[in-house]
Amino acid sequence: MTRRFLTGGYRVAVTFRSDAEWDALKTEHAAAAEQGTLLGLRADVTQTDSVREAVEAAAGRFEGLRVLVHLAGGYAGGTPVESIDETTVRRMVELNLLSAFWAAAHSIPHLKRAGGGRLLFVSSRGALECYPGAAAYAASKLGLHALVQTLAKEHRESAVTANAILPSVIDTPANRASMPGADFTKWVRPESVADILVFLASDEAASTSGALIPVYGRA
Repeated sequence: MTRRFLTGGYRVAVTFRSDAEWDALKTEHAAAAEQGTLLGLRADVTQTDSVREAVEAAAGRFEGLRVLVHLAGGYAGGTPVESIDETTVRRMVELNLLSAFWAAAHSIPHLKRAGGGRLLFVSSRGALECYPGAAAYAASKLGLHALVQTLAKEHRESAVTANAILPSVIDTPANRASMPGADFTKWVRPESVADILVFLASDEAASTSGALIPVYGRA
């Protein structure tokens, strides 16, 4: 995602919690980091104050903000509702819904000051096709849909749009490790996800808001 937006001419700020992950990303995009078009910001995206500080820092460095791409999230499954623990439920809601809520809330004033912008989110097919044992995940992602469509209506008269994509299984190293027997060729490539989000961030997508876009591949 970082590579696709950088090559599309964007200046990119990313949040991180792990120094190792930020160091790896910074090394991969060394030129952008040195030129200041790639900025790393330590943040806990489940905490409103931490998100606000990160958004303010990004907007300050880049003299404004035009696009929010909310990529934070997590999955937990395999436990029926009557057996699930409170920690798991809260973690799903915080990672998948609250993080998106705070990111949008703190980004919107900057998008308005810029004269318009994009609020982009990553949901899941699992929000529509609910599976046994994944109730907390599905509920948190379905809540994200309500947030996106509410944002679209709240900003119907402005140049701020809100949309979400709904991937099936994304072909990542973590997913391959957790499902080694799957047919990876049917999964959605990360590059495809990035391409769709870059389009939604563009001026060509200005008339699209409130959309929940399936990105299923052949999975």
